[in-house]
Amino acid sequence: MRWQVALGALSFAVAVACGACHVTAQETEDGLDDDVADSPPSRWAILLDPVWSKKPAFDFLTGGMPDRLIEFGGIDIWRYGIGTYAGAQFAPAGTNKDGFIVRFTGSQNIERYSTRTKDFRTEVIRAAILPGYKFTADRVELQLLGGLDVEADYLMVNRHYFASRGRIGARFTIDGWWEPTRLLMLQASLSGTTIDNGISSRAAAGWRLFDRFWIGPEASISSDFFSRQYRVGAHLTGLRTGHVEWTIAAGHIEDSFKRDGVYARVGLTIRPPREPFFEN
Repeated sequence: MRWQVALGALSFAVAVACGACHVTAQETEDGLDDDVADSPPSRWAILLDPVWSKKPAFDFLTGGMPDRLIEFGGIDIWRYGIGTYAGAQFAPAGTNKDGFIVRFTGSQNIERYSTRTKDFRTEVIRAAILPGYKFTADRVELQLLGGLDVEADYLMVNRHYFASRGRIGARFTIDGWWEPTRLLMLQASLSGTTIDNGISSRAAAGWRLFDRFWIGPEASISSDFFSRQYRVGAHLTGLRTGHVEWTIAAGHIEDSFKRDGVYARVGLTIRPPREPFFEN
């Protein structure tokens, strides 16, 4: 009987001890869970976690930086000729800031001129490297550039090679953009080269429509030692689709050889969209 009472008491004590241990372990585990929940994740956990719970305030790899490089290109066509161009502009401080810029451009133009007995075709290939500086003030933007200009000319008569030449010179370019009001913009450009005393200028005005693009008139004049060309037309500028901004223009063209017709121009600028927490 005494042994039964002793065994019963021992069993009760063991049960109480086990229960206490279980409660203590549970409290310790809960405390550890709370500590883990309250403590920030380690750097390794952040790197290995494939899902971000919150977008970082500054991310270099997802378009978070203002643009430094802008690429552009286009095509220009009319009855007697066709031209293509491409290039890029690099701004170390960002394209939305004042500072040093450098522009690389290349172009190819093919024109034909026919008489009763001969068919002339000229091909002109140009390339330029133009360092410069960009200034901004309120709603005005001005770019001044100057540098090396290289040109190669090829002449064919009746579809047979006739002559070629290469030239090296200096080129300057001035580009201006002004928005006097929210709905109006004025654009002007002037470019000249020492090769054959070439010079070209363009002026345009635009009205903002639907906050999507500018539309308005344009006029341009270009000349060199051999000919002059005049254009009057209309343009649509700044239409954005994804990473591309489009410019479309068309109008009337005539030159010093008494030729005239309709011209069309399509240009594009590749510029990734910026993150909303950066200035445009």
